[in-house]
Amino acid sequence: MLKFTLNLLIIFLAIPAFSCPELQGNFDCATQDDSGPVNSFSIGKGTEGGQVIYQINGTKLVANGIPETRNKGDGFPTTYTTSCEGQSLRARMQTHVSSAFCPSLPLAVDSITVFTIKGTDIEMDDQTILSCPDKAPTNIRHIYTCKRK
Repeated sequence: MLKFTLNLLIIFLAIPAFSCPELQGNFDCATQDDSGPVNSFSIGKGTEGGQVIYQINGTKLVANGIPETRNKGDGFPTTYTTSCEGQSLRARMQTHVSSAFCPSLPLAVDSITVFTIKGTDIEMDDQTILSCPDKAPTNIRHIYTCKRK
């Protein structure tokens, strides 16, 4: 019975690792209609303390759906919320930045990027909302096709 219980526990602890997509490597990305900037990124996947961890361009993201706030050193904290949804990775970043777009107050940035495996490529759907208290919010959305380098 103890062996069965241990095996069951190991299976349940491993489930999060199996439900997250296998996103690893270095990629160059371009928008489908060439309307957006070209992006490059590196991504790695691992586990730490029973949780799935992604490293995207050196930023550690814990794929557990729990918001994690970090200080960037500029006085504005950044909150990351990362989760696996089927074969997609959803990464949300919320922060404030100084910007000419909103000169008198910090600009609020709410960015959601969804990484989805498409054959040997990755589709990166990036939607960002920029909010300045004295202006209407600005929505920016780009869908990228990312090819392995």
